[in-house]
Amino acid sequence: MARVISVAAMMLVALCAYAGQPRVIIEKRFTVPSGEAFTVNLKLEKGEYIRGHLKSKAAIEAAFMNQEGLVRHVAGTGDKEAWIYFAAPAPGDYRLVVRAANPVDEVQLDLETVPLLTASAVRTPEMMSPFIQRAHEALINGKSADEVWNRLIASGTPVIESAEDLPDGQLEPMQRLVTFLWRGAKDRVLLFGGPGYEHDPLFRLANTDIWFRSYVMPDDTRMSYLLAPDVPQVDGSAREQRVAILATAQRDPENPDYWSPTGSSDIYSVRSVLELENAPSDHLLAGQGAVTEPFRFQLHSERLGNTRNVAIWVPEGVGVAGDGRVPLAIFFDGDDYLSKVPAPRILDHLIRAGDIPPVVAVFVSNPDRRARNSELPCNEDFADFMALELLPFVSDRTGFSFSGGTTLLAGASFGGLAAACTAFRYPDQFGLVLSQSGSFWWSPPEDERPEWLNERFVESPRLPLHFYLSAGRFETDFGESGILNANRQLEQILRVKGYPVRLEEFSAGHDYFHWRATLGRGLVYLLGTL
Repeated sequence: MARVISVAAMMLVALCAYAGQPRVIIEKRFTVPSGEAFTVNLKLEKGEYIRGHLKSKAAIEAAFMNQEGLVRHVAGTGDKEAWIYFAAPAPGDYRLVVRAANPVDEVQLDLETVPLLTASAVRTPEMMSPFIQRAHEALINGKSADEVWNRLIASGTPVIESAEDLPDGQLEPMQRLVTFLWRGAKDRVLLFGGPGYEHDPLFRLANTDIWFRSYVMPDDTRMSYLLAPDVPQVDGSAREQRVAILATAQRDPENPDYWSPTGSSDIYSVRSVLELENAPSDHLLAGQGAVTEPFRFQLHSERLGNTRNVAIWVPEGVGVAGDGRVPLAIFFDGDDYLSKVPAPRILDHLIRAGDIPPVVAVFVSNPDRRARNSELPCNEDFADFMALELLPFVSDRTGFSFSGGTTLLAGASFGGLAAACTAFRYPDQFGLVLSQSGSFWWSPPEDERPEWLNERFVESPRLPLHFYLSAGRFETDFGESGILNANRQLEQILRVKGYPVRLEEFSAGHDYFHWRATLGRGLVYLLGTL
């Protein structure tokens, strides 16, 4: 004989209307004799949400039924455990029916109803920030959104709180709680370039048009970001949806600190910046008189079948060593290392300070983005171009010759990967590798394993190479394994193999604003002892 537990409609409706935690419908252990059923009767409104867990010591079957019959299977033949998620497709009477082909001496069923928002309600997530908590309380107590917003932004954005501002134990002394804010969006706001690779959504504050999101960050964080209100919901591929953020991503209007990577001044071209009190110094970027302009050329590659811009920078006072050679530094993504990262100015500062010897610098640009994506990730033809075409071209144009032991390859992201890949293929020509957030997670499409280059270094004998690696502590979600983890793995491999190597981790993401401030550290490490 089937056993039945009924849940009154009035009780269930009351539970669903409760604006709080989920409420238990049933927590019960029971037996199911062979051929019989255990049934929970539910009276549900359309869309009401039930969830739970079913576990037994033998195989069972379970399903939601209505008057017309089967609505949804929960556990099938052979299952001993099932998680239950059910939203009523229509109002009416439902049954959760548990059956057993053979006697089951113990079944545990936990079932609860989950409160839903009304059409006009907005869920406010957990608010770590006391500043945001006070704003929320003010709204509940009748303060207008205008009053609350003006108080929130009174000291500018993002809002920064320290351990003294929060209850004991929530923050360590070297951490800060950083809250990003936006006002005016209708549907959503995304954070572009925040402490992670994903475009994190901000949360609506109560029923206002104020949006917020808080992060715990180290007090040496240095990063740039944009905020994107009401990003278009694209009817297209996942990538099309992702890049749609660029349609509205703009500077934070309440943050007075910003940076223009391109030199443009409109709100979509400049990036807001966050520099906490112990962020790395950017003193090498400061103006100190005129810097020698690079000579600009076009170089056609027979191997690659394309033409690219190449800039050669020769500082004043560059001297020839006893063997007739001079140090050389080659930068991938050359346009970016001449603009977003003013490498000639950084080099000039370091040379004038005596931190590095005078070096010739070469900036190798990409013909286009498609070429960049195909050439920089460990392309043997591109490495051949670097060794067999670019080096003779630079020597011919400058009149200098170069030694592999004092020739440096530098780049960021795919450029950092290219630096290591090219040096791996031609270690006698390129002995120094400087990688900023190198994409060592990369593998060829036909290889399912991540970190392809890391494996090559495991398998090969030690080469005459010297490495400086850096990565951001926020770069944990980029690529298959994350840039941070892939760099940590490569550093360990190189160290075990006996390579001179340094890995520095910074509180930053995948961000030229951070790379421009920390490039000098790698240059000094690799070139400072020449």
